[in-house]
Amino acid sequence: MIVDDEINAVIVKPFPHGVKLHAIIDACHSGTVLDLPFLCKMDKSGKYVWEDHRPRSGAWKGTSGGEVISFSGYDDDQISAETSALSKITSTGAMTYSFIQAIESGHGNTYGSMLKAMRTTIHKKINKPGGGKLPSLISMLLPGGLFRGGIRQEPQLTASDQFDVFSKHFSL
Repeated sequence: MIVDDEINAVIVKPFPHGVKLHAIIDACHSGTVLDLPFLCKMDKSGKYVWEDHRPRSGAWKGTSGGEVISFSGYDDDQISAETSALSKITSTGAMTYSFIQAIESGHGNTYGSMLKAMRTTIHKKINKPGGGKLPSLISMLLPGGLFRGGIRQEPQLTASDQFDVFSKHFSL
């Protein structure tokens, strides 16, 4: 198993000034996969606050001056599932689908508009009763089978530094 401390030490911490990394991660428990110090918490209306996730030990989990921003599919306690509830054609990762939809629908101007659009897409199509269904193997392993009331998935935005998500231009 590779833990987030190791990923941070190898990928995040060495990033020098002037270098930017975007990580787009559609996997279970991926909210803090890069172990970045700041998590953007956003409500349904788009109001947000940055949560400080720096360790109490004082160890620096940021970069060496560069910028790292991550969109992840789920909070640390959430599982991912492929679903056909989004594309209606084939099973796809909910976060990946919502990320592409946000860009294609013109909501990719700022990080805040991206996150809000991604969450809206998932809430409308997945996080509702009768929403996406878990793959059969996973559903068999979970107590009680399929989740009742839909799958709870919440895209996350984490970063090496805090910023105004609705004024900072999103670009890859």
